Amino acid sequence: MTTLDSMHPSRRRTAARLSSAAVLGAVALLALALPAGAHVTVASDDPARGAADAILTFRVPNEEDAASTVKIDIKFPVKNPIAAVKPAAKAGWTVTAKTVPFDPPIKTDDGTITSGTGEVIYTANTPADGIAPGQFASFQILVGPLPDAASLQFPTVQTYSNGKVASWVDPVTDPNHLPAAAAPILTLTAAADTGSTATPAPGSTMGNSASGPGSSMSSSMNMSDGTARGLGTAGLVVGALGLLVGGFGLLRARRSGPTGSDGQVSDPA
Repeated sequence: MTTLDSMHPSRRRTAARLSSAAVLGAVALLALALPAGAHVTVASDDPARGAADAILTFRVPNEEDAASTVKIDIKFPVKNPIAAVKPAAKAGWTVTAKTVPFDPPIKTDDGTITSGTGEVIYTANTPADGIAPGQFASFQILVGPLPDAASLQFPTVQTYSNGKVASWVDPVTDPNHLPAAAAPILTLTAAADTGSTATPAPGSTMGNSASGPGSSMSSSMNMSDGTARGLGTAGLVVGALGLLVGGFGLLRARRSGPTGSDGQVSDPA
């Protein structure tokens, strides 16, 4: 049996290198197989700026092997506050909210809103009601209107039954490169266009100027309408002429009597 000690020195070095490479490869594969740390994330069914009834869904994974998540503390933006915050009930959990002053206040047609919900806390009634190891849970909150901002961040603190605390509160400056403990971030889209363009009726005009774009569109529509009517009338005339020609041909055939297959008039039986 060949051993490293019995090998030639150069072969021993080669074997040692191969062995080291194999170990490093195994470690790399093991590292790839291990799950990466999951963040608490937030998404919305309507992320448009100004959305009045948007549902925020916070997804919370459990990263402990022997403890349950028993508390979720979600902080709402203060510099881009949201006027209305309504947490959904969750079986086995107690939900509470904290009121904070808005800075700056929210100005609406009905007045100025100086304070509102700035923190929502979900607490499991018992550890068994919490998020078990290897699982995740969703927490939904109805909000609106969403502010005029590029994105919103919701620093969240996750507490486990063994006392461990995971603080997902690091500010996000680049959504493509999240920090290790990034706060949940929601990217907002452009406000929905609520305006509508009226479709003009045939013959109507658009615009105030007779020589403007509206007048040109109206003239074009009138021309198209007149052309269609002219073609329709011409078709009726052609059809009527066809019926007259067909009628004359039938009358001549009846007057000339029956004919044979060779085109000659045959004697009646």
